[in-house]
Amino acid sequence: MAEDGAPQLVDYFVVAGLTSASKPLEEGTPKLAMPLEPIADVAIIIRSEGEEVPEGFTCIETTLTGHSADLNCGLLTTSRMFLCYRRGREKLPLIDLGVLCEGKDRLKAGCSIIETTPYSRAAHISGGGSSLQQRTFITYRRASECQAHSTLAVTDICIIRPSKGEAPPHTFCKVDKNLNTGMWGPGIYLCYKKSMAKGTALAYEAGLISRYPDIDSESFALPHTVPVFCLPMGATIESWPADSKYHLPVFSTFVLTAGTGEKVYGAAIQFYESYDRDKLSDKQRLSLGLLSVIDRRPILTKSVQTKRSICVLSHWPFFDVFQKFLTFVYRYSISGPHVLPIEKHISNFLHNVPFPSPQRPRILVQLSPYDNLLICQPVSSPLLLSGASYFTLLQNLGAENTVTLLLTVLIEHKLLIHSLRPAVLTSVCEALVSMIFPFHWQCPYIPLCPLNLADVLSAPVPFIVGVHSSYFELYDLPQDVICVDLDTNTISQ
Repeated sequence: MAEDGAPQLVDYFVVAGLTSASKPLEEGTPKLAMPLEPIADVAIIIRSEGEEVPEGFTCIETTLTGHSADLNCGLLTTSRMFLCYRRGREKLPLIDLGVLCEGKDRLKAGCSIIETTPYSRAAHISGGGSSLQQRTFITYRRASECQAHSTLAVTDICIIRPSKGEAPPHTFCKVDKNLNTGMWGPGIYLCYKKSMAKGTALAYEAGLISRYPDIDSESFALPHTVPVFCLPMGATIESWPADSKYHLPVFSTFVLTAGTGEKVYGAAIQFYESYDRDKLSDKQRLSLGLLSVIDRRPILTKSVQTKRSICVLSHWPFFDVFQKFLTFVYRYSISGPHVLPIEKHISNFLHNVPFPSPQRPRILVQLSPYDNLLICQPVSSPLLLSGASYFTLLQNLGAENTVTLLLTVLIEHKLLIHSLRPAVLTSVCEALVSMIFPFHWQCPYIPLCPLNLADVLSAPVPFIVGVHSSYFELYDLPQDVICVDLDTNTISQ
């Protein structure tokens, strides 16, 4: 049992997802676009040999500012080569692109080389076969059969020429190897964007499905906004191919700040579960591609899934412990039968696990014969305990960009941090605000901002806000805001 006078480890356990009161997120949204289909194939064609763009493919004819995207542009060769791509879901999507210099680089595991064009001609770049220049190839890596339907996949490609003042577009990753390895001609670089390769989806505002305990404590009432923080991009209904692979849960963390400045930490995992298509209206079925447009017959080659989340709220950022506990609860809920009901494990964790004290600095919690948790007394430090991870900050941004952001925070600029990995946002944002100690950040602070609260990005005051990178598939880049992409380690304004 918890010791008298000791703080409580966890305040609430919450289940969030689609409810009867959930409203579509597109209501009142100025711009809400369907996500791009993932790229399934890439190819190189040689225009100077009369090769045409293959059926279903799109050719990248120009760079961002309208210059020729000829991969041999400016080289001592008459061979004009262009990169083409094809979107689709009938094949596993591409998840990486790369550039390989023959004799200099080693092919990465799982990657393939574009060695020939669709017309069986050599597809190496730089020199068109000249023995004086190093041959360069474009490589790709395809998702494996065991990867989930909603995996991170390549959804857009572009070619840039930095000598023309071009830089990678926002959220694009630059392959940092020049396609031109010769002595002449401009630098030519391949860039690509990764997004969730999910299918057709309808997004709704997440609601509260259940909670424990049912009654608010006197010291801390359950905030009504918790469900939307558990599912910041909404409680979605998605149509997947019927043979889609299992999708692993995604862990995320968030911070709620009370009017007194007190912080409450949330840890959540998002997962998918089957949804009864009989609960959908004809309009929803048409939107999800579950009905034939011609004769309204059901399409049975697709399954219907909905996104749900389980979460714990605490005044203590024991994120590693909470992730293990939530993962155990999730696995317990989809397996069985079990001797103990799942509610017993939840109530035991909330009420009977003591907070570590100087007398008992390490608490070992045995959840099952194979699962245990180790909870340690917080380290005594002049810095306030937070969810900061300086290792994660430096790992994602490096020393130079970290110093740049520290200056940005000190002069109170508008700062938008984003990533496709929601688990890193809170760690990085918390590290930034703790680095200004003994000063305190007094302006709006939302390390993981739900989509329906993103109006804060238009506020005329400084802020630190974190969003999932898929936000930019729905909205344009905000003005007068410094954007930090943790996935590509780039800072843009």
